[in-house]
Amino acid sequence: MLKLTTTIALLFLTVAGSFAQINPAKLKINELIGLTSTYARVVKAFGRPVHDGKPKFAACIGGKEKATDYAGLGLYFADTRDGKTFELASFSVTSAKWAVSGLRIGDSQAIVKAKFGTKYTVDRVAGSGSISWGYDDADVATTVVFKKGKVVEINSGYMMC
Repeated sequence: MLKLTTTIALLFLTVAGSFAQINPAKLKINELIGLTSTYARVVKAFGRPVHDGKPKFAACIGGKEKATDYAGLGLYFADTRDGKTFELASFSVTSAKWAVSGLRIGDSQAIVKAKFGTKYTVDRVAGSGSISWGYDDADVATTVVFKKGKVVEINSGYMMC
């Protein structure tokens, strides 16, 4: 009887775990970097960016901002502390090189639903043939853009201004 109970419990945990959904507000790029990661941490994880923008004042946040780019990955940083420390405030992924909490460019809508859930808003982009699914959680908005049923872009960031 104990063996049967243990087998049923393990089966339940396996099935329940396979349906666990990812919180779109806590996404990780290549399982290393998420929102609020510092610029220094990003460079340590991914190396020097292809384009490294200069910090400039942003009235919206009351501090400095900067944008950097890697091939297929755009990052926006905001200075929220001391004028020197930049934290990741948003990102945009357009290459399958970058996994976003297991989701990649080219994945199907079914995979997105399985990972992020079915509570999203739909926006159709007129003339482009693409649609986007928006997931909002507290102060973070995540958008997954599809073309012909496949993911072509993943964006996530803090809602500012």
